[in-house]
Amino acid sequence: WLLYACIASHMLENAQGIAPRWSWETVMPFFHSCNETGLWSDEALDVISKFPMVTVEKGQGFLSNSSGYAEDHIIAQLAAVKARDPTIQTVFYMNSVLNWFFYAFAEEYKNMPADWLYDSTTHKPLRLKGDPMFQPQPSKGMLVFNHAIPGVRSLWKDVCYNAVNSGVVDGCYADASDQDSHRTENYLNASDRAAFEAGKVITSADITRKFGGEPGKPYPQNATGVLIGKRPDQKGINAIQIEDFEANEEHIQILLEAVAHGYLVQVHVSLKVEYSVTCGCSCITNELAAFLIGMGKYSYFGYGTWISPDLADVKKRWCPDLFTRPLGKPLGSGTRSNNGVWRRSFSSGTNVTFDAHTNKGTIDWSGPSTEVEMTTRP
Repeated sequence: WLLYACIASHMLENAQGIAPRWSWETVMPFFHSCNETGLWSDEALDVISKFPMVTVEKGQGFLSNSSGYAEDHIIAQLAAVKARDPTIQTVFYMNSVLNWFFYAFAEEYKNMPADWLYDSTTHKPLRLKGDPMFQPQPSKGMLVFNHAIPGVRSLWKDVCYNAVNSGVVDGCYADASDQDSHRTENYLNASDRAAFEAGKVITSADITRKFGGEPGKPYPQNATGVLIGKRPDQKGINAIQIEDFEANEEHIQILLEAVAHGYLVQVHVSLKVEYSVTCGCSCITNELAAFLIGMGKYSYFGYGTWISPDLADVKKRWCPDLFTRPLGKPLGSGTRSNNGVWRRSFSSGTNVTFDAHTNKGTIDWSGPSTEVEMTTRP
């Protein structure tokens, strides 16, 4: 990480990545996970490099014997993805709230007690637990980034910009960047909460603009990167991930709201939908149908756990029977009948229905699956 930081330290103002590939020809998928034991194998990369967007999670390399911090492991893995196909948009995981202890800048923040976020009542440093999937964690929890303080905002942004300036990263995933994430509102009085949340918005808005976008406006075709937020009503962003998407009316409406803004949207099947993990491609037709009802330009679909345990899991995430069939531009927005059945048709002849009462969907594809080779480019 120190190497990348030294190379990039004088270039923060010039941090630029690329926008993701986009086409109406097929469903556009994305990959989001990590390998705790180290770099993915060549065989795993054969699969991962088929996705036009790849996010590497915080736990990358955490259980490996190699030295370095999370920043080093994530960048090294994204470098391997970029080496396969430089047109893949690569995304570096960050958490807007939790100071995950295995990042290099976590060490820096630990030495900035004047800039920590404090409980408004007890006046003790606020420490919170993270996703239990990632273990071990400090028994007392982790410090919280106090975005109300300009210096903390600069620290957080510079980590993202340094990653992009490595030349193999195109943007950052801002987990917990939405309001009151990790229930921070339970520990802050009204004024402290307002300052903290306003600071998070400033952080997100600054990065969104850095990558050629405008907060609250459509994701631009000529974007020079991406900052991925969490909710369509979130301020400061132009891209989100719906990480807990389920096949139901509620989540279709969330997707429609994001698409109405023109945002880039990653739709990730909820881990509560256990069969998406245990069964895979053949069991996510309902979720994909719900996605197709609401999706727009720059809408991407994916599923799977945040930690990929083995090669079989990586292979299972690529669904040629869903991702390589003909789609085409939508002939209009999805329509909902009085009896709760959504319908939408696409120019290839593919037709989709979704029953909001039974939460069951059907996809009548216009043509067969054709495995598309995307690992090499001219």
